[in-house]
Amino acid sequence: MSKLNNLCPLCGSVDSSIKHGKDTKGRQRFLCKSCKRSYIKDSNTLKHLKVSDYIFKKFLGLMIDDTTIEVIARNLNVNTKTVNYWKFIVFKSLEDYQDNIELHGTILIDETFIPIRNKKYKIVKHANKETRGISYNQLCIITMINLEGISVAKVASRAMALPHHYIDLFTNNIGYVERFIYDGNVRGFQFMKSFNVEYIDGKRDINEKYSIDLVDHYHSILKRHIFKHNGFNIKNTQHYLNFFVYRQNYLSYNKTKNMRIKNKVKNKMIDDLFKIIKKADKKITYRDYMKDLGIEDILLSIKNK
Repeated sequence: MSKLNNLCPLCGSVDSSIKHGKDTKGRQRFLCKSCKRSYIKDSNTLKHLKVSDYIFKKFLGLMIDDTTIEVIARNLNVNTKTVNYWKFIVFKSLEDYQDNIELHGTILIDETFIPIRNKKYKIVKHANKETRGISYNQLCIITMINLEGISVAKVASRAMALPHHYIDLFTNNIGYVERFIYDGNVRGFQFMKSFNVEYIDGKRDINEKYSIDLVDHYHSILKRHIFKHNGFNIKNTQHYLNFFVYRQNYLSYNKTKNMRIKNKVKNKMIDDLFKIIKKADKKITYRDYMKDLGIEDILLSIKNK
């Protein structure tokens, strides 16, 4: 038996498992003498990856810690293509995560932008033509976050977002709202007015009671998360945002006040994320990863002229 086949998927111990009867469906159960837990090998929904649950959980931990692809590959002794494929499995498992988020209380709204550098999507200026305002070679991300740190972040458009982007993307994410705080951007007015609550321009608040510092700090963390990864493909931006929002919200829900608590919560997050992946109703193949278009519909919405 190979080491991989004789590896405990729960703790990673090699050659420590013995047969331990069968379950009600007649499948062989094993008992690990190291961690004292039993498991069924055929129950692993990641079996097609030829990797143990233990190794995949280590990968999730490194991903949660925002470790670069190259470092993950070196630590797990796999190539970078494998790491990118595993990341895609995580991304697809969180594809609908933000659909179920509801924000309550005071909600801060803002936009942030990331550059579009990929030649396939970049718009080239021709002679004697200039692009006014925010360049179409910037990708607009709308973010909303409440005072408890629960957030949503979605790609809206190239250049500036329009009023309908706010309405189409975020209406279902708003629960009981007391007020909106924004940075003076008028494009969100129609969206905010539909909830019949006060909306405050944080930049013009002379008493500094309603600061937008929280959302500015959020944008700094978000961009650091995205740009930390060499070879980041702009078409995968929404995938990265879904994972980022999941991670930030999990930490906020569990109120991580210090590093010791934060480390414990991250360990719980690994198990929670692993359960989400295991519940996926479809095996995500490498071909799925290679064919995924991401947000190409947005990136190709404006053609070169």
